[in-house]
Parts: sequence; structure tokens; C-alpha cells
Amino acid sequence: MENSGIYFITCECFGAKFVKVGRSTDVASRRRELQCGCPFELVIEYVQPVDEEEAIMQERRYRAKLRSLLQRIQQADAWQLSASENLMPRWFPFVGEIEAHVLELKNEESPESSVATDQQAMLF
Repeated sequence: MENSGIYFITCECFGAKFVKVGRSTDVASRRRELQCGCPFELVIEYVQPVDEEEAIMQERRYRAKLRSLLQRIQQADAWQLSASENLMPRWFPFVGEIEAHVLELKNEESPESSVATDQQAMLF
């Protein structure tokens, strides 16, 4: 697994779990930047290795997909933003279809990267 591309990082805090999608040329370093000053452990759930140009487009697609899934969750379950979600505006709640989507991406790894089961450990 490479250390650059699209990342999905999760954080459990305020009694809920959240996911952040982004892109970086050094995902391990980006996680450390996000972790700085954050009392809650950040976990790299999945990294999709892509070049920078593709990463820009993919990040936009993933954010749009997660926003769409969040709207569906809110409509289907009458789910409302709690105070904890308002404190994490750039993160998505890691629930329902959003969690399933990220896990699906994680499980669709190529044969070469499936050798590495713990992606976070591979980055350090």
C-alpha cells in the first residue's frame, strides 16, 4: 500500500463515530497533523492509492457521495444533527450507509494490497 491518495480517517468522540475523507501525498503525516491537539484517537480506515490529479476528482466524488448518503439517512431515519455532529462539521457520521460504503471500498482492495490487512500499521 502506498502512503498517498484518498484517505478515510475515523474518530470516536462525543459518543459517536465520524469519518473524514480527504487526499494527501503523505497520509501518515496528514493523520498526525489532524491528531495534533485532538484528544480522541484517529484511525486510518482506508487509503485508496491514486495520483494527485485523480485524487482531486475522486475526493470530490466521495464527498458528494457521503453528502448524498447523509441526506438519505436523515430522511429515512428522521435523524437530526446532534450537538456532537455540529462540533465536527467537516466530518460525516460513520453510521448506516456511510459506514457500509467505506467498508465496501475497503473490501474491494486490489490483490496486491490485500496482503496488508492493517493499513494503518503499514504507514508507520
